[in-house]
Amino acid sequence: MFDKRVATIETPNPGSEELPFDPDGPTALRWSQWGTLGIPVALLAVLAWTHRSMFDDGYIYLHVVQNILAGNGPVFNQGQRVEVFTGPLWTAILALVGLLTPFPLEWIAVVLGIVMTLAGTILAIAGSSRFSRMASPGAFLLPLGAVVFVATYPVWSYASMGLETGLTFLWIGACLGILVRWAATPDQRLGRLTIMVLGLGPLVRPELVLDTLVFVGVVLAVEWSKWTWRDRLRLVCWTVAIPAIYQVFRMGYYGEIVANTAIAKEATMPRPGRGFEYLLDFGKPYWLLIPVLSLVAGVYVPMALALRQGVEGSKRFWAFLALPLAGFLNGVYITMMGGDYVHARLLMPTLFSFCAPVAASPMTRRYALSFLVLPWAVVATTTLRPPAAEFSGKLPFIFVPGSGQVTPVAQGWGPSGIYNRWYFGPGVYVQFGFLATSTRRLDSAPAPETHLPTVAVGSIGVESYALGTDVQILDFLGLADPLTAHLELTKRGHLSGHEKPLPTSWLGARLTAVGSSTSELDALQHGRLDQFVTPLTPPAYGRELMIQTSWARAALSCPLIRRITYGQNAPMTAGGLVSNFMYAFGNSQVRIPPDPEAAYHRFCGSGVPDVVARALRS
Repeated sequence: MFDKRVATIETPNPGSEELPFDPDGPTALRWSQWGTLGIPVALLAVLAWTHRSMFDDGYIYLHVVQNILAGNGPVFNQGQRVEVFTGPLWTAILALVGLLTPFPLEWIAVVLGIVMTLAGTILAIAGSSRFSRMASPGAFLLPLGAVVFVATYPVWSYASMGLETGLTFLWIGACLGILVRWAATPDQRLGRLTIMVLGLGPLVRPELVLDTLVFVGVVLAVEWSKWTWRDRLRLVCWTVAIPAIYQVFRMGYYGEIVANTAIAKEATMPRPGRGFEYLLDFGKPYWLLIPVLSLVAGVYVPMALALRQGVEGSKRFWAFLALPLAGFLNGVYITMMGGDYVHARLLMPTLFSFCAPVAASPMTRRYALSFLVLPWAVVATTTLRPPAAEFSGKLPFIFVPGSGQVTPVAQGWGPSGIYNRWYFGPGVYVQFGFLATSTRRLDSAPAPETHLPTVAVGSIGVESYALGTDVQILDFLGLADPLTAHLELTKRGHLSGHEKPLPTSWLGARLTAVGSSTSELDALQHGRLDQFVTPLTPPAYGRELMIQTSWARAALSCPLIRRITYGQNAPMTAGGLVSNFMYAFGNSQVRIPPDPEAAYHRFCGSGVPDVVARALRS
């Protein structure tokens, strides 16, 4: 864990250090040091396992992997190329492990998430230990930053959940190791592999491109005067190599420049007020201001000053501050964009980036202020919890506790489970609410959108995975549906990231046949998710809803809307690949008015189409 070469770096006032520690000293002392640093890792392993669980969004990943392993490609619905996953690298890892092992995908996701979280924490402790040895070669180390990370309650649950969070921790920890190795050795050159690892940020999570830019920017800025233009170009090219390859694939295969989830969530539309609420919802319950100020004043400031000394001081200084700077920018972005509807989830990378460089800190008088995190950690671990530990539509943000339920069967989705009794074979079903407790099977012949059984839902995770790949899922909220994702966001809702519920008129146009009764359309309207999400259009019933549905039927035939909605259903060919690539930027910019009449006039022109004229005469 410790590098002998680092221990020889000069530090200011070495005589002021207390509790001297020699990494090459007696075996008992070395074991005591390793044992001390290993305490938070062992505690995290126990807490993460006892809080293991699968979250609904985690099942979205697994359903995509189901389709990959079934030969359908990285899609959510068979025959429809829509990028519904946020982390391409996590999806690829799950698919690879699922292909090579016989274990259920949900257990693969949960175990890998926990293992990666532990590995990221170990890398953080190892990397920060090297920084501490540079600043205070003779000091015994305490895992203060690691303790702060482990004592924060959401970490225990989000270590698993089937999400990419564990991979995020692992990647950030690996980047810390790369930067500290680069900083610790004079004239250290970054190899191609390490540069490519630094560049993986946007494939772990899209907003981690900010972290990649900071890490590479620090290296480039520090080495600028020493390097030639060839060296600088080499760094940039190897950084973007893998993300660029994936971007070409994304544009050619999906026909978009970003994932469908980014379009559905309007990931570039600021909402700082909501984001600040999200930030406070994370910080206040755990009194995070106490450990943050303690680590800043007690470790970051004195260690940064110590690292800045000497010939290589600037290099060590910026390598040490790269992670907290990246985490800060990441947190600012998440806050400006309105956060998420899930408590603390998107701020986990910021927390880890702040804690990682000081995961192991010197136990000396100079760093004494940082010891305040220890009593805070006792209180946080045993007492501090979020406002509520279960879903409630009245809460501004929901917290997902680790319930210990991993498989769909454990969550009521077995063959005879309570959520699976509504399915009576092929047909078109519409579910109301976020669980399949109220399901309607449409009586009339459906619109010919798919030959597969179709289920329209507002929560697409566990249900899609439980039903398998031979059922088509229509997502009310647009994460997996291109039409809904491309609707204009006319009203901001309280469920951050899920603010585009598909209006009933469009739903009726896609799932019911021409001539369907007003009662059947009214049933769709009565079952909306309005108690959870803000509708984009006013509710309509009876003849008014029938007319609006007729406008939606007409609008679906407009060439551009049809390309957005059904364009990725065609078989993939070389010509289609080129066409998708050429149209990708334009496709991503398209926004469709939620009002179907306005959509028809924007994309098809003026006039009244026949299907609407018939509805008006009825």
